[in-house]
Amino acid sequence: MAVKAYALTTAQRAANYSELGTLAGADLTLMELLVNQVTDYVESYTGIRFKRTTYTQEMYDTEESETLNLKHHPIISGADFSLERRTSSLNENDWEVVDSEYYHVDNNTGIIISAAGLLFGRTIRGYRVTYTAGYDFDNAITFLSDTEAGDIELAAWMLLDALWNKKKGGGSIVESERIGDYSVTYKKATMENNDVKAILDKYADTDNVGVITPLQA
Repeated sequence: MAVKAYALTTAQRAANYSELGTLAGADLTLMELLVNQVTDYVESYTGIRFKRTTYTQEMYDTEESETLNLKHHPIISGADFSLERRTSSLNENDWEVVDSEYYHVDNNTGIIISAAGLLFGRTIRGYRVTYTAGYDFDNAITFLSDTEAGDIELAAWMLLDALWNKKKGGGSIVESERIGDYSVTYKKATMENNDVKAILDKYADTDNVGVITPLQA
């Protein structure tokens, strides 16, 4: 089993943290499975993807507001960025680009902020955004620990260490399991760690629902 392209760490880096030596065979397969599951857990908890990724025409509902919170951050400065508005009140595929003079982008938080006091109206899937967000690492030469979000890789190692020790100790770490489109849920006691939670809470979105929608000036 290979780790996912957006994995927070590698099986061997996790093994190094836990002083397990070089993994091979069934042990390597198990650690790769755990890396994938911990990655998905951390993403679900925080609401963001940490690996640099380009999101194309990501759709947003909006309420009357001066801001819109993008689902992922930080925004990569210099990458293509486009905010589009649906030009019809119907569900028609008619869009226009909102000129950048009408908004600012906070790259660190991923928040689009209207300019000149414009209000963004209420829409359902009325805006779409193309942007690149996340941290630049490849898990080959550069790693999440090399970025500003290095503590997330540490949190992943801590979770993996707990899961590995519970599994190898003979205790069950699984709360529920599904076979079709394989899915597994780990027991809360395994995943709850105050040090880990303190790290993840730094990144967790309090509201990643789209709340931005500039009205046409």
